[in-house]
Amino acid sequence: MPTYTTRAARPTERDGIEYNFVSDEAFTKLREQGQLIEYTRTYSDSYYGSPRELLDSEDPTPLAAELEPTGFVKVRAMSARRVIGIFVTTRTETELRSRLAERGLTPDTDNRLRIRSLQQTWSWVYDYILVNTDRDDFLAELSTVIKSELIRSRGMRYITELQHEESIQPY
Repeated sequence: MPTYTTRAARPTERDGIEYNFVSDEAFTKLREQGQLIEYTRTYSDSYYGSPRELLDSEDPTPLAAELEPTGFVKVRAMSARRVIGIFVTTRTETELRSRLAERGLTPDTDNRLRIRSLQQTWSWVYDYILVNTDRDDFLAELSTVIKSELIRSRGMRYITELQHEESIQPY
């Protein structure tokens, strides 16, 4: 599920896919209408916020959203859904600097590194920490985590339905 941001889309990003790209005014209106469950102002003074649908949806279909650590903690605490946290990081600061330069974000590098350092202090609240050194390896690990969680959820639903169906009482 795409979250909201007031920053401009990068050339490879699509509105409604990676993020919902909105103006500062539209973001303020969403916040005032209670459509955001959390928000923060982070990189380059842009706002980022999570839509209420993360909590309100009755749809049991798994979904994914990119959240800052404090937003993740809040969504996990408030959601009726099972919320899994995956913290993604690079192996080194040098590698992160290189990736930011590739994305044309060199002027903002020091601020991003400071924020990333703060985020890493929160990494303990996540269920998984993936180190993104090689794209193919990272995607394979991410796929493994997602498949494992889907299998776990499917098994839990099966056991719950079985217990209910057969009126089996837990110990």
